[in-house]
Amino acid sequence: MNPQKTPKIPYTLPKAEMHTHISLALSNEAFIRRVKKKRTDLSLEFLIDRETRYYPDLAKFHGTYESMRHMTNTQQELADTVQGYLERIAREGAIYAEISNSYREGADFEWQMEAVSAGIECARHNTGIEARIVVTTLRDHGAEKAEAAAKFLTSYKNPYVTGFGLVGDEGLNQFMEFSKALNIAWHDAGLGLSPHVAEQHLHNAVDFLEAIPQEALSNHPRDMRRLRLGHGVLIHLSSDLIAEFSDKQICMEICLSANKRIGLPDATKAHAIGEIITSQNRKRTVTIDRPLTHYYESIADHPIKHFMDAGIPVCLGSDNPLLMNTNIGKEYSLVNQAGVTDRADHLQLTRNAILYANVDPLTRARLLSHIDDYQDQVEQSDILPLETALGYKKAFMD
Repeated sequence: MNPQKTPKIPYTLPKAEMHTHISLALSNEAFIRRVKKKRTDLSLEFLIDRETRYYPDLAKFHGTYESMRHMTNTQQELADTVQGYLERIAREGAIYAEISNSYREGADFEWQMEAVSAGIECARHNTGIEARIVVTTLRDHGAEKAEAAAKFLTSYKNPYVTGFGLVGDEGLNQFMEFSKALNIAWHDAGLGLSPHVAEQHLHNAVDFLEAIPQEALSNHPRDMRRLRLGHGVLIHLSSDLIAEFSDKQICMEICLSANKRIGLPDATKAHAIGEIITSQNRKRTVTIDRPLTHYYESIADHPIKHFMDAGIPVCLGSDNPLLMNTNIGKEYSLVNQAGVTDRADHLQLTRNAILYANVDPLTRARLLSHIDDYQDQVEQSDILPLETALGYKKAFMD
């Protein structure tokens, strides 16, 4: 076997996509059509030249994202993107997805959510895949905008909207500033929470523990709301944080390709052993006592296995599949490179995802039954199923 090749996870393994920004989850074919129509400044080299989908820093990534943002700008295009993406990942074995769409004031948000919902419904009709929506607000726009978004969602009724998140540049503001928005989303809008945390800056993880509604750490098992965080990879610098995330059972959405393809800021690379990080409200401090692993250079150095060994529940996401040259099947396979090679651990990633999904108890039980059925078949016969839980079958197994 070519040592550079990542062993594939069987496509029949039940999978879950827990972190993707849906408006740009285009297929390569759709991207090519839009390039030919000059809907973006990017060229076809973006798909061909491997280096174009690596980003030295978050600013470069955001610049590329902005150059593509208007490639999906009608209701039909957005619905097609959602449906197409969900059907693609269903063929990779996915049984569930939580997809993100940004909040916008006014009518734009209404038509976008109608489009996303229509795409979800059509994909479910065609494949059986379940999906829910995380409405995100951009940190770059500040805390007041985030609070306005959360307040709007208290009266907005859409059965697929079950989560609230924060995205954007972690270096522009303190996470604590968004505590009110998170509390409104949890208490008043009845939504689960999945903000981006510690993708680029460690202090966000310290503030996160102070900013979140404390009730989110111990809600009733039959409550559909869940607390997760997007990324979180930098907590590997602190044994204190690793222990606390494990003790509180805070689920992390790990995006391996995104972590490897986006460089870290110099300030993060400069963290030193013994450095103390203090929350904005001065109530919590953690000490950096572990070195920064070079996961942004090699997935083999990613701390995902350390998180799992420490008892932190982990699930997977593709983040921006087109911009990262990935898909959820690839993300599952990449965990092998990161040292997570046990078949039971691969299935546990999906079980974690469903246990921390923002879904009603009946849907959660049905999705967990797919995982149980797969596990029972493999354990009893040691033979992989020939089709996915949703009934998709290939002529030859991967």
